[in-house]
Amino acid sequence: MLSFKIPWLSFTLLLLTYISLGWLLEAFDDPIAAWVVAIACIVFLSTLLASPWSQLKNDLGLLFKSDTRAFFVAVVGAFLTVLIISWFHIFAHGLVAVSSATLFRLDAQRAGWSEMQIFWILTAVSIVGLVIGGVAQTWIYWWL
Repeated sequence: MLSFKIPWLSFTLLLLTYISLGWLLEAFDDPIAAWVVAIACIVFLSTLLASPWSQLKNDLGLLFKSDTRAFFVAVVGAFLTVLIISWFHIFAHGLVAVSSATLFRLDAQRAGWSEMQIFWILTAVSIVGLVIGGVAQTWIYWWL
C-alpha cells in the first residue's frame, strides 16, 4: 500500500523538470523520434533507480571482468563524452532530469515506499510531465 507520506517538493521538481523537457522535445524538427527516445530513457532511468543498488553494483562489475569488455566500455565512454560536449544544451536537460528523479527516489525511499511503487510513480509522473509540456508548447504555438 502506498504510504501517505508524499515527498511534495521532489515530486513537484520532478514534474516541472519533465514539463520543461516535454516543451523542449515538442520544439524539435522530428518530435516523434525524440519522444520515443525520451520515453525509452524514462523507463530505463526508472528501472535503474528502482532496482536495488547491490544488484546494480554487481551488474556494473561484470563490465570490467575482462580487458576486452573494459576496452569497449572505454570506447563507448569516449563516444558518449563527445556526444555530451557536442549537444551540451540537450545533455543539461537530461542531467537535470536524472537529478530530479534521483532526488524523488531518495525521498520516496525515505518515506517508506517499495521499489515497485517508486518505479511506477516515477515513470508515470515523468511521462505525464512530458505530455503536459508537449501539449502546452503545441497549444501556445497554435494560439500564437
